[in-house]
Amino acid sequence: MSVVRPAALLAVVGAAASLAGCNFGSTREGLNCPSVVNAPNADTIAIFRPGGHDAKDVAVGGKIYKVTSTCEREKEGVVINAELTFYAQRAALETKSVTLPYFVALVDPQQRVLSEESFQVQLPFPAAEFYRESAPEKITVHLPLTDRTQASAFSVVVGFQLTPDQIAFNRAAHPQ
Repeated sequence: MSVVRPAALLAVVGAAASLAGCNFGSTREGLNCPSVVNAPNADTIAIFRPGGHDAKDVAVGGKIYKVTSTCEREKEGVVINAELTFYAQRAALETKSVTLPYFVALVDPQQRVLSEESFQVQLPFPAAEFYRESAPEKITVHLPLTDRTQASAFSVVVGFQLTPDQIAFNRAAHPQ
């Protein structure tokens, strides 16, 4: 199964552009931190049963539930420390666990993706529970800058790595 990131990243760039001046991160040092944002239409994921591609075929639904961040100076720029919390809901008790694939991308002021890294979070479901929240996933992004005052012009974007069927499903659920 192929994973499609370009479509999600195009949406990401638009979100980063609209939020690039915002300062969602904070630090004790008073830096203007890059914003850490969810990718539009990539903050939810539907894991389909084999051969499925619509609502009746969803085995597990996932969401990037909470994103927090701080930043601090480092020798060659700024380091962004983010914590991501995920939420999952299964449709049937037979599903014992789910693996949610996600990405973290650093976007510059010109809306170019400078770097991207892929991750996975594994969520086991307790025997009789349909819902599960992850412990915070800790992510570190290094932003090399000679002028740290420019840090807030950059963005860190997080989202699920989606297949074409998952992208179509999310777009149908959230038409623009």
